[in-house]
Amino acid sequence: MRLAPKWKTCKAQACAAGLLAAAAFCQAAEKPDIPAKVFFATDNAALKPGRKVSGAVVQRMVDSLVMQLTAKPTVAEAWKSLVGKKDRVGIKVAAAGGPVSGTNPEVVDAIVAGLSEAGIPASQIIVWDRNLQDLIAAGYRKDGSRYQLRWVDPVKGYDLKAQVSAPVLGKLIWGDSSFGSKAGARFVDILGTGDQLSSKSFYSNILSKEVTKIINVPSLTDSFLTGVNGALANLVLPNLDNWRRFTKPPSYGDPYLAEIYADAMIHDKVVLTIMDGLVLQYAGGPFANPGFLLDHFTIYASRDPVAIDAMAARLLEEARRPSKLPSLVPMTTWLESARSAGLGTPREEEIEFIRASDSGVR
Repeated sequence: MRLAPKWKTCKAQACAAGLLAAAAFCQAAEKPDIPAKVFFATDNAALKPGRKVSGAVVQRMVDSLVMQLTAKPTVAEAWKSLVGKKDRVGIKVAAAGGPVSGTNPEVVDAIVAGLSEAGIPASQIIVWDRNLQDLIAAGYRKDGSRYQLRWVDPVKGYDLKAQVSAPVLGKLIWGDSSFGSKAGARFVDILGTGDQLSSKSFYSNILSKEVTKIINVPSLTDSFLTGVNGALANLVLPNLDNWRRFTKPPSYGDPYLAEIYADAMIHDKVVLTIMDGLVLQYAGGPFANPGFLLDHFTIYASRDPVAIDAMAARLLEEARRPSKLPSLVPMTTWLESARSAGLGTPREEEIEFIRASDSGVR
């Protein structure tokens, strides 16, 4: 995707970047003391014909992003500054888009290669999402040797000691930990139809018990649930049962995405967000919809999940405009709630966009 730069002083950088974010990149570059930084690597060679991903190109992109973000001279030192040898590192992917618009396995392979250089063994690396079927469809393998592929068991996969309560009811369905049982429920109501309601949710065991550090790897995709299936949505929703209650209109996740992400269970474990933007899906998400894809050739990285999500929201909004699709703005008010919660900034005038160089990278 291309966007003509709005600031002439940054014209060369914008053209080189080839991003919808070029305008914001230029604006931020001219302002001092920017509180948030979003690094990006873009390379048209990352996608081969048929949108096949080049693992070698993606490896260089991810290596350069992590090295520049951490200001470390080698890949191993960069990852060592983020995780330790005793950590159980969770890589949370977005697999619902499958091979069309989900997190590409090649991006995860590049992260795993860096973690391996930092001395993290495969037994301490978990790649996960909610559904095994989605993971397999997206190209992840159960029998891989470089990491442990995990998913949330629909019956036993939740930690009943790690609870999220909120004054909004949700209808329990099969796969929710309390479905069919009233035992210990703070608020359970049986409707005339037999529907079971609850104001409780529980975190997945993977999140609460198994990982000590998290690398969040969403894809650049919209969502009919939250507007953007980005950093906050990718970690919060797939790791809770009875999650549907948090995305009901007209709030679409506001303020629940921010409040739950701010919980130490999530916030204190996340060391980095890497957004797979090789392909941008601007409608039909978070599920695959080949009719709304654009080649974007870019991977983003930031310590600020709100900055990443705000950038994604604008990129998706601009991509939707030519097709006269409804605005995502009413669905992303949770971005300001995330700012109020101290999670980061959604205001692009407060974000510096930095292109990562691959010079010196293997």
